[in-house]
Amino acid sequence: MANSRNSTPLNKPRVRHAERAFERALEVILARVVLSGDDGIAVAYSGGLDSSVLLHLAAPFCKARGLRLHAFHVHHGLSPHADDWLAHARQRCESLRLRFDSRKVSVSQVSEHGTEHAARLARYAALGEMSEAHSVRLLLTAHHEDDQAETVMLQWLRGAGLPGASGMASSQRAHPLLPDSVTLGRPLLEVSRHQLEQIASALSISFVIDESNTDTRHRRNSLRHEVFPAIERHVSGFSHTLARSARHFQQAQRLLAGLAEQDLTQCRTADDLSLPALRLLSPDRRDNLLRYWLHQRTGQYPTEAQLQQVHEQMLHSSADAQPSILLQQWVIDRQRHRLCLRPATRRHPPAGPITLVWQGEDSLVLPEWQGMLVFATGEGEGVDPELLRSGPLSVRARTGGERVQLHPKRPSRTLKNLFQESDIPASQRPWLPLVYAGERLVFAAGVGMDMRYGRIANGVVLRWEPAVPR
Repeated sequence: MANSRNSTPLNKPRVRHAERAFERALEVILARVVLSGDDGIAVAYSGGLDSSVLLHLAAPFCKARGLRLHAFHVHHGLSPHADDWLAHARQRCESLRLRFDSRKVSVSQVSEHGTEHAARLARYAALGEMSEAHSVRLLLTAHHEDDQAETVMLQWLRGAGLPGASGMASSQRAHPLLPDSVTLGRPLLEVSRHQLEQIASALSISFVIDESNTDTRHRRNSLRHEVFPAIERHVSGFSHTLARSARHFQQAQRLLAGLAEQDLTQCRTADDLSLPALRLLSPDRRDNLLRYWLHQRTGQYPTEAQLQQVHEQMLHSSADAQPSILLQQWVIDRQRHRLCLRPATRRHPPAGPITLVWQGEDSLVLPEWQGMLVFATGEGEGVDPELLRSGPLSVRARTGGERVQLHPKRPSRTLKNLFQESDIPASQRPWLPLVYAGERLVFAAGVGMDMRYGRIANGVVLRWEPAVPR
């Protein structure tokens, strides 16, 4: 369904005020984005009120500055009117002489978070694909002041901290659902929905109406149509006040990020954190640094419960413990005096042995073990190649009690002790394979080669290279 006018009485000063707010915001966003001669800007254009106004404001702005503007439309197929919306969006862009592209996506695989979440993931994936296809470095969305207020309230309801209460930033250089080359811009965050209606009326902008926006089974819609109007009857300008609070929260969050960056320089050891240095910080500064470090590395903020686990298991447990904490797709490990982060492993290493035939290759890929076994020559003393050829070679998991002699004049030692000395977390050890020639253990990944079997000058030196760093 399309609508060309709005019944809201026209207020020209308010319309001009909203237009100036958009222009100021977009100028600030553009100052943070490096655009070359071939790069463009795009509007995420659904055809609804918000994105239609954004497109009409962006078109003259970009034309006056010689910027190449695109409109990207995503067809979800969730509404019976989706085809009509696509046709409307294409027609409007043709009338405005704007570059237009669209993608049809399927939202059949619904996650545990529901259809709305799945549609959002599919939408951003399509927008990212179109951005890369057209060399777009800045993608504009039509999030406005009322959206900001709703976002802040939703974050409060789920008990979020300051990062969540800060709402949406006007620009986001590293959006987790977009390519790294694309910055997300929101130039309408200081413009209300009512002002967008005023602009649509003043410029006779036609737009479509998405019937799902009135479905109060969605929490955001229930806030918009039921909760916020009730509060507004008692607190005039409530949405504007809440959005203003978000700007204050963002300022406070920037200050905390600056403090965390200072603390990170004192606590960082390569990509890890020094536990002794962490313990010197006050609890508040320590939590602030952990949130910052984890968000920088994973794009996720830890929950309060996860931070408590870090305190109890990583900072205060015995020195010989090897705790691990799962953080969605990541694992936090403690390696003696360091806090480490690695991608989580979803699969288990093979339980049974894998037989190998080595015929002089430089390497053998072992997909079951998610890595590659390297056979290097000319690196010093190594295994007699005839021992490896005569085999049979097998790759096995640890069963317990294995011993390796790393030095010819020293006794063999258990793998457990060698792993502990090498600061290899217990969670990583199952993914370090053992290589046997017959029944003789000749190489233990993460530890080294056994000096007892077939050692000759200029022999074969075995190395293990995991496909995914752990």
